[in-house]
Amino acid sequence: MNLPRPSTRFARRSAFTLMEMILVLAIIAILIAIGATTLGDFDQQAKVTSARAQISTISSAVRMYNVNQRNLPPNLDALVKPPRGAAPYIEASGIMDPWNNKYLYKSPGSGTRSFEVYSAGPDKREGTEDDITRD
Repeated sequence: MNLPRPSTRFARRSAFTLMEMILVLAIIAILIAIGATTLGDFDQQAKVTSARAQISTISSAVRMYNVNQRNLPPNLDALVKPPRGAAPYIEASGIMDPWNNKYLYKSPGSGTRSFEVYSAGPDKREGTEDDITRD
């Protein structure tokens, strides 16, 4: 008995072709790349904002140290382990920036400032345009 054969012209496909799969994967890869770039920008901005907030906190701790000890700390480690058995002014993790480097401290500061606290920023090099200050 001869069964009619469906025409190949109108036959239904039950699977994707290799080209269709490659095209879908390429589109997904492009979308992931765009998303990763956008999220990376938000992450960097969040770190800068966090650094500015931490600089403000450290500056307050330096001022408290100055009031209690009657002089500015020689370095930021003195805020963690102050002299004469005083309680710490800040936790050890508080003097690390979002890029896991110690904040930088200068006493006296520039201009009329008695001190400065800042971060070297994402490039981790002091004196470059990405340094982060309180201002």
